[in-house]
Amino acid sequence: MNRLGAVCLALVRGTWPQLVTLAGFLVAVGLRFPGWFVILSIAVVGAVVWHIGRCLESGGALALHAPLLGAVLVGSGLASIVLTLKWWFVERQMQLPSGSLLYLAGHAEATTSPTLAWSSVLTQWSSCVIFLAIAAIWAIRSGRID
Repeated sequence: MNRLGAVCLALVRGTWPQLVTLAGFLVAVGLRFPGWFVILSIAVVGAVVWHIGRCLESGGALALHAPLLGAVLVGSGLASIVLTLKWWFVERQMQLPSGSLLYLAGHAEATTSPTLAWSSVLTQWSSCVIFLAIAAIWAIRSGRID
């Protein structure tokens, strides 16, 4: 149990901005994305944290030699969170069900341009998928010891 505490402490000390971003992302996604995507996001974030924790547990130091990738993770996560919360707020103002603007049919009715609707829907989904991919790459690269 003492070793687990040491691993958790090392994980938090070395990656707290990324961990906060991952947690914020899960909260934002949980507010308006469908359940299957929330479960997928939880699985990816859980695997990321587990992988890095396991690398630390095996006696390795966290390879923080790639701070740019960590910054990209935080930046893309914040962008995805802001975009998600922006549309969540728009849904609240328009008194629409949560997540209704994630789908073209509901979104096209709320906009004057179908092209704008498609662009917005693709941006919302792709920003979240790209963030999850960056999180996985960050975990693999951070867990690697040179």
